Amino acid sequence: MKKLSTPIRKLRILIIGILGVTAFACSSDDDDVPVQPLPPMFTGNSVEYSLFSKSDPGISGMATFAERDDGVTVITIELDGTPDVGDHPAHIHGNTAAEGGGILIDLTNVDGSTGMSVTEVSSESYNNLINFDGYINVHLSPNDLGTLVAQGDIGQNELTGTSEEYP
Repeated sequence: MKKLSTPIRKLRILIIGILGVTAFACSSDDDDVPVQPLPPMFTGNSVEYSLFSKSDPGISGMATFAERDDGVTVITIELDGTPDVGDHPAHIHGNTAAEGGGILIDLTNVDGSTGMSVTEVSSESYNNLINFDGYINVHLSPNDLGTLVAQGDIGQNELTGTSEEYP
């Protein structure tokens, strides 16, 4: 067997050393690198509730309750025909709209120019909210909570459109 000259042997050792260091550096041991958590995702469970005009017959819309995998329910209000100016406070009240009730959950104000509001609710589970004994009120302004822009029953109070007749 032929013996390699010293410079070639040194080069060979250097290459083997570099390959070894590279293999060690590229190991799957990435414990020092922080792993970023995935952002919350929607589960696919959602319910829509109709919101009806109160003070202006041209206003109507929907409130959508969507469940996320982090336990948060995202409530989105979308209204058509809202006054362009200002913000319209929105709340979930207890009882039915016909009975009236106190404010239980504050929602993000509806933007008059877009008719939109998005609120993340973590204080109640999605299942509790979609079975809630309540209704949503959207008011004209923070200074005029007495004038309702839109309203709709939610949860167990939702009107289904079905009726029964009894003799």
